[in-house]
Amino acid sequence: MKVYQHIIIIVALFMFTIFFYKDGFGAIAFLLATFYLTLLFIREIKRSKNDKKA
Repeated sequence: MKVYQHIIIIVALFMFTIFFYKDGFGAIAFLLATFYLTLLFIREIKRSKNDKKA
């Protein structure tokens, strides 16, 4: 993913957190952020393993 796509997703998650907290559903935004950051982590681990093999 491009850097600007990551920035857009992080800003959207931040805005979701603000809007959901007003209604008492703040955990939903943190759950989405957890999925996103876990996906990034897994991609980076796979990429670093592939770099070490080469």
